[in-house]
Amino acid sequence: MTHADGAAQQSARRTRPLVWVKEIVLYKSIDPVSEIRRMTFSRGVNIVQGEVSETDGAFESGHGIGKTTVCRLIRFCLGEKTFGQKHLMDEVKHCFPEAYVGAVIEVDGTDWAVLRPLGNRKKEFALERETLDSLIRSETTKPFRDFVDRLAAVVLSEVPVAEVLTGGQTLQWLHVLGMCSRDQESRYDRFWNWRHTRSESDAPRLGKPKIDAGLCLRAIIGLLDPAEPQVRAKLEQLEASLEKTRTKLKDERAEPAFHITRLRKSLAADYGVEDANDAPLERDRFFGLPTAAATRLEALRGEVARIDEQLAPLDRQIALAAASLLEPTELKDQLTAASEVTGEGTDVLLADIEQLRSIRQLIKDAEASLCRFGGILIEQCSFVQGRLEQIDEQLREQQRTTLPSVAEREQVAARLAEQAKRQQTLIERIRERLNELNRQKNDLVEKRRSLNDQIRHIPAMLAEIQDWNAIVEGAKPNSAVQSLETDLANAQSEIASAEATLAQLITAQAGRLKLFESQFDGVVKRTLTADFKGVVETEEEGISFRIMRRESLSGEAYETLAVLLADLALLFESNAAHVHHPGILLHDSPREADLNERIYHRLLDMADAHAQEARQNGGIPYQYIVTTTTSPSRHLQRKSVTTIRLGDGPSSLFKMQLEAAKPQTPEPTLFDGEADP
Repeated sequence: MTHADGAAQQSARRTRPLVWVKEIVLYKSIDPVSEIRRMTFSRGVNIVQGEVSETDGAFESGHGIGKTTVCRLIRFCLGEKTFGQKHLMDEVKHCFPEAYVGAVIEVDGTDWAVLRPLGNRKKEFALERETLDSLIRSETTKPFRDFVDRLAAVVLSEVPVAEVLTGGQTLQWLHVLGMCSRDQESRYDRFWNWRHTRSESDAPRLGKPKIDAGLCLRAIIGLLDPAEPQVRAKLEQLEASLEKTRTKLKDERAEPAFHITRLRKSLAADYGVEDANDAPLERDRFFGLPTAAATRLEALRGEVARIDEQLAPLDRQIALAAASLLEPTELKDQLTAASEVTGEGTDVLLADIEQLRSIRQLIKDAEASLCRFGGILIEQCSFVQGRLEQIDEQLREQQRTTLPSVAEREQVAARLAEQAKRQQTLIERIRERLNELNRQKNDLVEKRRSLNDQIRHIPAMLAEIQDWNAIVEGAKPNSAVQSLETDLANAQSEIASAEATLAQLITAQAGRLKLFESQFDGVVKRTLTADFKGVVETEEEGISFRIMRRESLSGEAYETLAVLLADLALLFESNAAHVHHPGILLHDSPREADLNERIYHRLLDMADAHAQEARQNGGIPYQYIVTTTTSPSRHLQRKSVTTIRLGDGPSSLFKMQLEAAKPQTPEPTLFDGEADP
């Protein structure tokens, strides 16, 4: 690098954070304006101190006073969907139903004022180049979404974002924010563990957290070749395809044995071939499967022959039964017809008598009427009386001559009907016998059909078993397996090529990685001693940070410290022109993550010393906000660093103890419904 290049790069260094949270204001209401608390933050180190009450010995003081909520409110103002766990948000809404949080945030040198509701209101606002007071009074505002879009545009403008993360996900601003502001619940246990489900932050999830966290970091510090995400996506597709091919190949290789077992079981269970499950396939073996199949076929053919022998006499019996049915059926029909004719003759004879009775009744019904010829009642008319006597005489004569004949005919008809009934009983017995014979025949025919099916299927199944066995023994090629093996080899070759390309792309960044590693190493040495060194490694599974003591790993006690110092090394890189880090870092209570107090003090002192050096070189290009219940070193307890002190009750973030709304009806208890003693 020439002197001119160095000077140009030096002049391109940032002197201010790309994203700088200048002020956070809690409002009880914005109409009218009523403030709860106003918090200001500078560049460099900002410590939010949870004050310890020495008089409260019953509980662990310094906790539950709002430190984590400060971090969550900052994240909320930077675009996250929530500002705390559900119970906290419900408590805030209950205690401050009209509450808002406001922030003044500098983005690439331009101030933005933003307002987001904490209570029951829904609208959220933003306005550039304005103060919070003017935003509240303004009648023309922008949606908060415009501010978030501006954050994304500034931070990610020169970063490859499309399909950068695994699964083809796009790198988003909220991913970068996650890297710069871990959940306290994640306990700083791994570099890639940014968000914990218990925090209910509703942040976008990483498909493969370790890999995606490394990709995000490398994209932000210029260690990611734009071609690498494409290679990784292709590698994912190839590996998924390879796994499917392996599964198919496994199934295809197991298929011959599966079919052999299935066919043998079927021969034994469904076709009665003895020892079909275990009999060898060799034809020259006395107890081989071909011999067992032949024995079974011979038995089946014998059964078919016996059925044929039974069917011939059965057909003759059916023919005789059908013939014997003709005569009684014909006789029954004749008797039924004769009975019906006899009955019809009787009806004719009785019809004449019924007609005379009908005429007589008509005359009797008209007796009370006047005769139109004589003008007297019809019953007094001699002509009518004579006619009635005539009809009565005819009735007596007709009954004398007809009724005996009718009685005789009725007896004949009854005898004919009885004879027809006896013939019907005989017909039904013959039909039952005929039906039974037909059923027996049908059963035999169906059994013969089933036996013939077995006779046809057994040789085919035996041949199929022998074909599959030939494949198992290699005497016959398995085209499906060969095709899949070719696909498998091709996929493995493509994966090897993609992995080689990926390794080359990662190796190509080795020089830039060394520069970043030197930053991390310097941070480690300044925090600890020269006996320690920081190591940064990139691999296919992501990026790792390790603290080593000479040539050995320092142990689990330094895992948390490695994560914290990696965050700070990344933050310190934000002054470089090629780095797209927003220049803001939030650490929520890192001391509570089992960090040694002395090392904790040295970490904060190192961060402040680095900021002062940056100030002397032109300006502090980053902002580090850390919350703690452990007092920092005496040097950092000055007001310019420890900007906010929170305590219990009136000294807490919301200046009161938050509480949840009481339910409309009392919660049921174990003793509900019991009578008073």
